Amino acid sequence: MEMLNSVSMLLASDLWTIIIDFFARTIVNYGWAIIVFTICLKLVLSPLDVFQRVSTQKQSRVMAVIQPEINELQEKYKNDREKLNQETNKLYKKYKVNVGGMCITMLVTMAISLIVLFTLYSSIRSYGNEKLYTTYQELDKAYIEAETEYATLTDTDLTQEEYIEEAVMLKYDELSEQNSWLWIKNVWKSDTNTSQFVDFDAYADHFNLEGEDRELAEARYDSITSTIVGDGRDNNGYYVIIIFAVLVSFLTQLLSAKLLAPKGQKMNLTNKIMMAVIPITMLILAMTSNVVFTLYIITNSLMTAIISTIISLVLRRMNKDKDDKDILMKSRNIEVVEYSRNYKK
Repeated sequence: MEMLNSVSMLLASDLWTIIIDFFARTIVNYGWAIIVFTICLKLVLSPLDVFQRVSTQKQSRVMAVIQPEINELQEKYKNDREKLNQETNKLYKKYKVNVGGMCITMLVTMAISLIVLFTLYSSIRSYGNEKLYTTYQELDKAYIEAETEYATLTDTDLTQEEYIEEAVMLKYDELSEQNSWLWIKNVWKSDTNTSQFVDFDAYADHFNLEGEDRELAEARYDSITSTIVGDGRDNNGYYVIIIFAVLVSFLTQLLSAKLLAPKGQKMNLTNKIMMAVIPITMLILAMTSNVVFTLYIITNSLMTAIISTIISLVLRRMNKDKDDKDILMKSRNIEVVEYSRNYKK
């Protein structure tokens, strides 16, 4: 069973990589590709989310109506737990409250969300590491090819160093079209002051470089990175996405708590704890993950907030119309009763 789960996770990870690559080939840039991919994924999964939220809101509304009766039962049978459960179940049956069904719907939605999250995290992390290696390998290849080509040139005014630097920068600009995003130099690294390049020791170990080959590769690495960075600082980012991710996480949790809480009811302890825990978790994830995964989290959170708001507004409108209709029916019934009384007199 454990092996089957591992195989399923692996297949899911490969699937995400194929899909993300498709979006990247279409949109060219991985940063924008993950944003569009996340929006599409959220829209595909939204019917399940809508069903779960509609079901929860409906049951919560009924529970709010029958809560006084539940309180009476709790007071009446406070010393008889078995009788209390029996009477409570009768009350639930009377008002068609399906607590178990509500929990199952919530658990299914949560399970699917977690599977998507963990498989995507695994896929983007492993794919990102591979992209770091292959991206630098492309730069290294451009360096070697330029070095070889220069020996055959007869009509150039450039020195060998200038010719190689030009070739490396052309390849870097080409790769940046896919791997940079706004101020981020490399989306496969975090938005921090870390280097945009793969660590040389990790690169050399990955390709099993040893002895003289390792020494030559390290010399090229120093030349390539200094050519690209120049006299500036090799910061991949400035923590902007990380700060934004934490703010989005906090605000979406606050919005969710406000939308799900019954009207006039204060935020419960669980929601208060989640408002502290989830932003902290987001901070850790954003600091330790590449920008691609962080953009996925941010976009997913924003889409969830938008869909939740729309669902909540629609449900409130529907409930208001239903309440208005009930009030109208009650007023008409009162008028009929009054008319009947007056007629009899």
